Amino acid sequence: MNEFMQAFQNIAQYSALVAADDDKSLEIKKSATTVIKSVQPGFDELRESATRLEKVVQKCRNDIDRAEDVWTCKLGIIQASKQEIWQQLGELSGCHVRINELGRQCQSSALAESQDYWDKIFDVRVKQKWFIDAAKKQKKGIGWKEKDDFIKDIPIVMNLVCMEIDQIIKRSLDLVYQDLSTINLKVLTQYFQNLDKQTKDVWNHQMNSTFSQIANKFEQPNVYLPGNTQSLRSALISDLDDLSKYRLGDLFWEEVVNFKKQVSTAVDNCINSIFDDRLYQGSRALVKALRFYNEFLEKQDRYQQETPAQRQAERAWIDSQWTEIQRLEKGIKVILNSSP
Repeated sequence: MNEFMQAFQNIAQYSALVAADDDKSLEIKKSATTVIKSVQPGFDELRESATRLEKVVQKCRNDIDRAEDVWTCKLGIIQASKQEIWQQLGELSGCHVRINELGRQCQSSALAESQDYWDKIFDVRVKQKWFIDAAKKQKKGIGWKEKDDFIKDIPIVMNLVCMEIDQIIKRSLDLVYQDLSTINLKVLTQYFQNLDKQTKDVWNHQMNSTFSQIANKFEQPNVYLPGNTQSLRSALISDLDDLSKYRLGDLFWEEVVNFKKQVSTAVDNCINSIFDDRLYQGSRALVKALRFYNEFLEKQDRYQQETPAQRQAERAWIDSQWTEIQRLEKGIKVILNSSP
């Protein structure tokens, strides 16, 4: 390309001398002026091409820069403690097993505790209060003023239930999170420092994002709900409305029993959805950490098998690429700084 630029410059400069020479005929001088105008698009095209090539060369520079970064990081990866990595793998694997076992135990415990609470508060605040008469016998239903008072009272009862279920979920998940928090994230991120910048940035982003999300989900389980999962309060709105709003006539005991079953189902669904999501997130984080250490060991094994001659050949290739890139950059700079 520089040869073309030099040729165009020679043509333009020689033509300019002819056009300014009074000894030349008017016709030749006119032709020389025309030639100067004709080569101008050539200068423009070369500069536009050089501008485009400048971007291409910059990408090549970035790629070679990363290749050199990868090559430079090999020594740190080779020298990393394999024993410490295996120790971390063992701790993570053990934590993975414990999280799944403890998580399911806490989930079952939360389901049982929640249903027990709902049974007790239903018996005291609904059955005993509204559907047992003075003779301690079961009422078939309630109507008139009694029903209106029940309709005002039942939302208060359900609010108590929702608050207690929220606390049960939080307490149960805290036990799981305590175990999950034993993961030594600092040791993990220290190994990231052995990697080339691009790979290190990817792993840092992935792990920081994952563990930040886990912290939010475990610490505020009733705020960060899984996708398509309603809060317990929202899930109970339609059932509560069916039981209490716009009701004509008596409210029968069978309807209230059916409502109790609907609440029980909603409670179970809410707890299962939250626990399944949290245990999945925790397991996913541990699997990511395990995958990192396994990939690190695999890379370390490959690098340790390389010979000095192989590493020297890679260094030579990188150096040769820098030489060619610098030559291209110099040529492009000449074109962009040249005048017609």
